[in-house]
Formats: sequence, C-alpha cells, structure tokens
Amino acid sequence: MKFVIALAAALTLGSVVALADDTAAPAAGSGHGACKADIAKFCAGIDHEKGKIHECLTQHQADLSDSCKQRMAAHAAKSN
Repeated sequence: MKFVIALAAALTLGSVVALADDTAAPAAGSGHGACKADIAKFCAGIDHEKGKIHECLTQHQADLSDSCKQRMAAHAAKSN
C-alpha cells in the first residue's frame, strides 16, 4: 500500500514539474523550461491545475521573457 501511495505521489509531482516546464509547447531548438522563471515570478501562488498556469502566463503576456513569449506563440500556433 505504501508503494502505491509513493508511486501516486511521484506521478503527481512529475505532472506538476512537466507543467512548469511545458506550459507552452517548445519551439524548435528551445530547451525545456523557457517559462519556468516567468511562472515563478508571475504565477507563484497559482494552483498547478490544468490550464491555470497557461491562463496566468497569458494575463502577463506583456511582461514575459522573450523565450517564454516564443514558446507561448509556438503553443498557440500548434493549437490552431
């Protein structure tokens, strides 16, 4: 039972880390985590539920780093 709980916790933590690194789809040639600093700066108090971080970054679009803006644009283009 402890193993199942530990496994579930590890998978949940992995999902949160992936969200922080992949809030926007990576542009060609860019590394993971282009938005990580922006998330820490502008969205620190936001729950890591699906869509909440992306929504926060969208609200702070004008203040984002260039690399994060590029990832957000790539994500938007991919979604269309």
